[in-house]
Amino acid sequence: MYARIKRLLRLLPLAVCAVLLYISPGSSAADAVWLRETLFLGEAVPLRVNGIHLKDQAAKAFGDEPGEVECWWMSMEGQKDLEDLGRERPRKGTDYHISAVLHKESGGDAWRDLIYHIDVESGSIRVLAEGPCVQTGSVLLELEGRGLCLYAEARPDPDPQGGMTGLTAEFTGLPFGTYTITAVGQDEQELCSLGISEESDMVDPKLSSQTVRFTLGGSTNVALGGSFRLGAGQ
Repeated sequence: MYARIKRLLRLLPLAVCAVLLYISPGSSAADAVWLRETLFLGEAVPLRVNGIHLKDQAAKAFGDEPGEVECWWMSMEGQKDLEDLGRERPRKGTDYHISAVLHKESGGDAWRDLIYHIDVESGSIRVLAEGPCVQTGSVLLELEGRGLCLYAEARPDPDPQGGMTGLTAEFTGLPFGTYTITAVGQDEQELCSLGISEESDMVDPKLSSQTVRFTLGGSTNVALGGSFRLGAGQ
């Protein structure tokens, strides 16, 4: 037990140094200004929140104090420009730490921390296959797009409303984009877009789920007994 305590005491200064990488002089994590944004998987981190650039968001944090504002992103590799932050494409919820300093016109500096939290929404496509194919028991589906090639087996799933049986499969964890879904061994193909608004052609995290319907013949194809993916694209 004594040896374990000594080891923890030796590691404590390193832990303190790691924390200080993310806290500017004269401020604390509790005083940080929190910003929040939701992205669709595959999107880059925007440098604007609610239409206001991150540098201007930092200036707001100082109130009406006149002076020049500098800010930078504190990454695990050290200090970087905000433009570098705009090239990040997070795959999961992430906090980005931004340090800002106000060079006051009256002299001296003031410091602020901004913590920019990014939520990441991934997409899913549910496929419902109907028609004579239902009698075969399963259909192999292929999804291609955004550098991905995924396979999933559509299996029987009762329709609770109509009492009809269809074959269903689901592709999950998808970045935004347009995908081609094919029933292997048949000519049937469908296009499906995730996260792309038809009205504005912009990416919208709210459009993260889609359903695709197939009407297929009765010919069988090879079933995999599950699903797997080939490739990994953003």
